[in-house]
Amino acid sequence: MIEIKLVGITEIEEKHYLEYMDAWKRNNETLSPSISELNEMSFTAWKKYLISLQDNETKPQDMVKAETLFLVEENGYIIGMTNLRYDLTPDLLKYGGHLSFGIRPEERGKGYGFIIVKLSLNVIMTHGIPRALITSKRENKAARNTIRKIGGKLENSYEQDGSVIDRYWIEL
Repeated sequence: MIEIKLVGITEIEEKHYLEYMDAWKRNNETLSPSISELNEMSFTAWKKYLISLQDNETKPQDMVKAETLFLVEENGYIIGMTNLRYDLTPDLLKYGGHLSFGIRPEERGKGYGFIIVKLSLNVIMTHGIPRALITSKRENKAARNTIRKIGGKLENSYEQDGSVIDRYWIEL
């Protein structure tokens, strides 16, 4: 049996991350969560940026304290990513919530979405957050099913840029 675990950015090797990014590109998909994009940064600069977001003293003024974690196999192969936000701005309260996640295209349909969200919620709970908000575009049936399976209760929905956004709360 393959062992998988949730790890921080300091445990991710560049080659594994670039392979992960390539898997999304080969599938003609935008990386999720959006913080996954290097956006013209080197891997080293991106890694430093993600580390800076973990501390209120080093994060940019307009950002909330956040942590990016990776669901990996013991050999470093990245299955998925999650971005955890420990506070909500008015924008995050509307879209984004406490966590965003994405699963490598070829690993979907294997239950990894449920695993990464469950592990992420455990981390969020340790930060004293009693309930977590997760938003999803309605057309993302897999994300919607994962959120519901984990106990997400639909609060409301709204339209944005031609998509319906569903807002779910999960009691921790």
